[in-house]
Amino acid sequence: MSMFSIEPSNLSLSLTLGLTLSLSGCQTLPKQPHLPESQALSARVDALYQQNDEPEDDNIESDSDNNQNSSNQNSSNQNSSNQSSNNQSSNNQSSNNQSSNNQDSSQENSPNTNPKIDNTDLVAAISEQSEIHPDLSGYHPIVTGANAFASRSILTSMATRNIDAQYYIWHDDQAGQLMLKDLWDAAERGVIVRLLLDDFNNNAKFDQHLLRFASHPNIAVRIINPLMYRKFQTLNFVTGLPRINRRMHNKSMIFDKQITIIGGRNIGDEYLSNDKNSQFADLDVLLIGKVVADIDNSFASYWSAPISFDIQTLATLDKGETTDFLEGLDKLRVDEKNNSKSSLDVYKAAIEDSSIDTDLINKRVPFRWTDMQFLSDDVGKLTKTVPADTNLVHQLRTLLGSPTKRLTIISSYFVPTKDGVNTLVALAEAGIDIKILTNSFDATDVTAVHSGYSQWRPNLLRAGVKIYELKSTASEEKRENKLWKARSQSSTSLHAKTFAVDDYQVFIGSYNVDPRSANINTEMGVIINDDELAKQLHGALSDDLLSQAYEVKLLENGNLQWHTVEDGKKVIYDSEPRVDISDHVWLTIMSWLPIDWLL
Repeated sequence: MSMFSIEPSNLSLSLTLGLTLSLSGCQTLPKQPHLPESQALSARVDALYQQNDEPEDDNIESDSDNNQNSSNQNSSNQNSSNQSSNNQSSNNQSSNNQSSNNQDSSQENSPNTNPKIDNTDLVAAISEQSEIHPDLSGYHPIVTGANAFASRSILTSMATRNIDAQYYIWHDDQAGQLMLKDLWDAAERGVIVRLLLDDFNNNAKFDQHLLRFASHPNIAVRIINPLMYRKFQTLNFVTGLPRINRRMHNKSMIFDKQITIIGGRNIGDEYLSNDKNSQFADLDVLLIGKVVADIDNSFASYWSAPISFDIQTLATLDKGETTDFLEGLDKLRVDEKNNSKSSLDVYKAAIEDSSIDTDLINKRVPFRWTDMQFLSDDVGKLTKTVPADTNLVHQLRTLLGSPTKRLTIISSYFVPTKDGVNTLVALAEAGIDIKILTNSFDATDVTAVHSGYSQWRPNLLRAGVKIYELKSTASEEKRENKLWKARSQSSTSLHAKTFAVDDYQVFIGSYNVDPRSANINTEMGVIINDDELAKQLHGALSDDLLSQAYEVKLLENGNLQWHTVEDGKKVIYDSEPRVDISDHVWLTIMSWLPIDWLL
């Protein structure tokens, strides 16, 4: 056979590769990522704060498009942008009035989940506390899903200037639509809303919601590192996998540049404890003070990045689709025939039971004031245009150093890799007390991740590391959150990302202890220097956790056991709970594959 001939199988491969390359050539992103309207909206946000802080400075920078021009052109463009925003602002009032009139009937049919709106000036409510601690930041943990929803909803209703939200996942479910409605209501009051979303979990139907949402003159929506094929999304994995494999995993919500919520939670029913089949145990933190400015600057860099595209540049409203935003919120009118109590009532009750608004106004929120450092990956990590040593994981190593006493890790996706295991083993053998909480096989929502973790358990246990695995049947635990007086919901999967080093440093954010967070996705979080919080986190992983988790132990013969408490009695499993033979086979095969770097 001639060396130039192609066998049928190779011919198929060649055709496939040819088609892939052809489609890749067609996958061109829009040339103009930021439309003039959204640039003007960003200029209006800047103007809100420059008018208060720097009244003599008339030059306002908006997006990166303008930043690339010369200073003279910047000044000219910004004056034009300001004039545009002033004109738009006057037009917005009549537009909003018209919008309100047109949507009265829709609002009557849409449930009012937030009756606490009183438009209290959020800045005035917290600025006095920040002024007392000018060089520090205040934090308060948000433990339960109900409180996580209530805090975002009520703070949205309290904002008076602008709201910036940045999320990896924003589901098109009741929680997602309720949060969009809250933001829409804020825009109706004149609050400027900017919403930045990763695109990996979006779909064509949600595009329609976002287009209607972004039609409001006080709202802009951008999608970062977008998938080009909006309706046939599988094509994106064929034509653009290297690019779309890199995702923005950041999660934050900033209100009036004064108070923010960051942590592990996305926006969706399962993250906010209102999903019948799946719920996540997670952790957010409410922040005020000095650190908020750093988080705000991080949002601005992602928002203005050339890889963030206005939704209108990527999709168009389908023919026959309603143009009325409120009318399109179909999940808020679901008739649950088999359930006398609507699931929407869960969200209504969360807001009614919350006291975050009055607690903020009356300075009753028990903020702990301390030194904090905000960490974030550069947005250039998504395009591989920044050095690897700028990644958040390197910042963590620099700021935290090596533990001298103890290390506690809580991570939903724990994939330590060989190098990470060697580091942990060396620390444990040096006398460092190390405890890890991650998901059990039955609790994880990503099976492949378990294969990247389970193979390392014997090595870690042999060195003295303690390992706990959250059970999918984690029972309801009556934990009191003093801020919002709500019980935690029962959970089936751990989603928190936090760890404590020694007796004074705690990280809370979006970063998982896995190669994907370290090298591929962008992440964010804060290091909180507080001995009380560190001790609480270290103490959380103990025998008291055994009603909620398994403690994995290594026997002298090399076998593993899972110790837990069920119905008040100690129970020991000699094989991994809820893992059958086929699961073992797949986990073994996946552990052989060199895919740790993808997990």
